[in-house]
Amino acid sequence: MGAECSKSDVPEIVEPEPIVVEPEPVEVVREESPEPVEEEREESPEPVENTPQPSIHTEPSIASSDDLNKASDFEELFITFESDSDEIKLRPTENDYPVPVPNTTERYLTKKIQWFEDFDPNTGSDDADNDVEEREITKAEIDHHARTVQRSDLNSFDKLIKYLDTPIKGRPTRDEMMVRIILVWLSNQVVEHFVSEECTDKTPLGFLSLLGQRRSTYSTFFTVLCRAADVKCAQIHGVCKAGDYQPGDNNVDNLTCLWNAVYIQESWRIIHPYWVCRSVFGKRSSGWIKLEEDGKAIGQRTIAADGVVKNAFKEYYIMPDPSQFIYRCHPESKEWQLLSSPISRETFLNQAYLLPPFWAMEMKLVSKNACCLFASGKTLTLTFETSKATANAINLDYEFLLKEGSALREDENEMLKPENMPRLVAKIRNASEWNFDIQFPIEGIYKIVIYGGPDTHPLLRLCEFKIICTKRTEGCRLIPFNPGKLGFGPGPESDRAGLLLPSHRNGIITIDRNSPTNLRFLLASDTYKSLNVKTELVDFDLKDKKSSVKSVIEKDTKELKIITNIVQNGDYGLRISTSTGDDLERLTVVCNYLITTSTKLSREKANQRVARRKLLSSIENGDNIEITESINRCIKEKISESDLDIENAQRKLDVLQFRKAFHDAVLRNHLGTIEKTIISLKSSLYERIFRKAIQELDNRANDLRSS
Repeated sequence: MGAECSKSDVPEIVEPEPIVVEPEPVEVVREESPEPVEEEREESPEPVENTPQPSIHTEPSIASSDDLNKASDFEELFITFESDSDEIKLRPTENDYPVPVPNTTERYLTKKIQWFEDFDPNTGSDDADNDVEEREITKAEIDHHARTVQRSDLNSFDKLIKYLDTPIKGRPTRDEMMVRIILVWLSNQVVEHFVSEECTDKTPLGFLSLLGQRRSTYSTFFTVLCRAADVKCAQIHGVCKAGDYQPGDNNVDNLTCLWNAVYIQESWRIIHPYWVCRSVFGKRSSGWIKLEEDGKAIGQRTIAADGVVKNAFKEYYIMPDPSQFIYRCHPESKEWQLLSSPISRETFLNQAYLLPPFWAMEMKLVSKNACCLFASGKTLTLTFETSKATANAINLDYEFLLKEGSALREDENEMLKPENMPRLVAKIRNASEWNFDIQFPIEGIYKIVIYGGPDTHPLLRLCEFKIICTKRTEGCRLIPFNPGKLGFGPGPESDRAGLLLPSHRNGIITIDRNSPTNLRFLLASDTYKSLNVKTELVDFDLKDKKSSVKSVIEKDTKELKIITNIVQNGDYGLRISTSTGDDLERLTVVCNYLITTSTKLSREKANQRVARRKLLSSIENGDNIEITESINRCIKEKISESDLDIENAQRKLDVLQFRKAFHDAVLRNHLGTIEKTIISLKSSLYERIFRKAIQELDNRANDLRSS
């Protein structure tokens, strides 16, 4: 492993200057670019030989990230492992327990991310049943009661359960509440403080000592507590993807573990007590070279950090959806998968490595469902979908790593020279779809880690994939510039800047050389007059001096029009920066596009690409008739009616129709018509675009009422 280098040794990629920039009365552009994250958040790989390494930066041995945009110490980043080694042996089930059957109920305590300001991914919903009694006690009250247990109550299971049962006894959902109250109490016990107590399974205090000395498991203690509380609790044995597991690992002999199921509301529900109660913070592994982070070349070797196991309360693992939990744990008995279609151990090991925040954000993996992927001479694409309702309110990020020793030494050394450090991953947003297009300059073993979260909130690790490249990408093309956290494609930043309803929602635009392309944004009515815009067109090697870009704000249509003219074949980055009013020196990058003359990344047939280009052109310049005809042509070419560009075209039709309705209302000057138009505009998706039009109609309506 290479020695630690000084700051001057850290490789930096110098951003190329723009090719052609239209004249703007602005001198300074502040680009939003992520700083290198100082913590590697990966499980430990295989050791490598201590051979001479290229002179690149070595990460300091610290426990957390300096990048506040990422939840580097969030407990979901590393799922700790508790073995099935246990001095206390219990019967997995009791004689009178119902047999496990697929769980068909839909009411889980696994809740989605809450899309509001006090976001907390560990906070479940407080949804209550319709029963009045159920609403008389809140989850917060239950949790508080669990934390007030006295030490004297730990001398017998009867005393402890009697105390825990006090506020919930006799309630219709008492058993479900008891499960939670036990877990809250258990998650607050610092078991290391009990190691000097007598180890025994006869008292809660003795069991805490067993846990502190690692002679028993949380699963076993939870089982004993539930059964003492007359809650049916089964103990399940299997394997899990946790601890030192790496995507692609098939040997899980050392990852056998225990978890539970409780019988609640006539159905078995999964509980993983250890993961509810304990987490590892600050764990990091060595053996990888971080090549990129969100578009920026990094070139850092990682240094291992063991991390610290601490108490935590992770509600996700209280009754998770079995179809999600099966991505983390696989029981020895298939019945305990609680799925109508159980999967084999082989399928479990091969499927994608997806973490709880992935499900909480309503993500869907569209590309191949495998934790180990293969690349041979071609670009590899990972595709995800998010909920359309929240697509423009989330951000995704990534880290791209190369396994040390997996590539030829000379290739690795050459690639890691500061002047050669590549940008290989294009993060492309297309409304609710995200594509990560990955290129491989040398053969080797790679890993990509995907992060995500609601806009302005810390990003959580969603999933990761191992990629084995047996043949480097043919014609490997470097990304033209670092797009920063924005990636390519319009998103929350452009929306906040007042650039609405973009004509091109896909972050990658395929064009014909010498064929000018127009991009349009409808502007928020309260910003279009004061908006300053700067656009830059960049190619990686700075050889193209003739291609151009310019922007125009069209006052009559309240649109921003950006015209690009590419005269050479290649890949280009379009950077759009804005500010408002007289603040000309604080331009901020709000949107990037990747513009290419290559169809290499296209996933459509030629006739579909032609139809789509016609559709996009009609969105840019067409009227109602032309847009409608283009939509029909796309559908004829078997492009889905739910396609994002078709939906975008339909929105453009809606806007044109609303404009006509506004003008008709003004011309008619009839109170009823004006009031109806106001209601229609205010309740639409386009209120920001028509805000001033609404105000004008309000004024006319007031005048008519007073006349």
